[in-house]
Amino acid sequence: MIELVIAMAITTLMMGAIGSIFYQVLVVPPRESSQLTAINELRLALDRIQHDGVQAQSFTPDTDTNYGYFTWTDYPSLNDHTVAYRYDGGQLIREESIDGELTTTTVIAFHIAHAPDVVFSYGEDNPVTVNMTVTLNPGTANEISETDTRYIDMRAWDGSS
Repeated sequence: MIELVIAMAITTLMMGAIGSIFYQVLVVPPRESSQLTAINELRLALDRIQHDGVQAQSFTPDTDTNYGYFTWTDYPSLNDHTVAYRYDGGQLIREESIDGELTTTTVIAFHIAHAPDVVFSYGEDNPVTVNMTVTLNPGTANEISETDTRYIDMRAWDGSS
């Protein structure tokens, strides 16, 4: 009798695990996966922009598909850094230059449907505000869009140690 109860308990645990796997594979719709992809891409891109922004001493807005650029001077090396952001064919591109020489070009978001889906705003008394929308499957019945905003306070540095 005890062996039968133990066998039934083990079978119940195994069936629960198998049922959970089938649920995750067959029942969870692909839409949720796409939504998680959009949220993750949005978060990672805004985190990267914020990382640049908190190092920056200034932000210069640009026009159209060139959103603008952050600039700062590293201490103690005193290298001048510029990080520019632009839209190119559905992607948000980050270009970093050190002392005027382009060093890296990186795609930080792959699903920007239109150039106006990324907006950098800056006022004299305000932090830089970045509003971004990531869209997967644009123009289809399966379109997924996620939007978020970040407020970035740049550092102040007067050039002294």
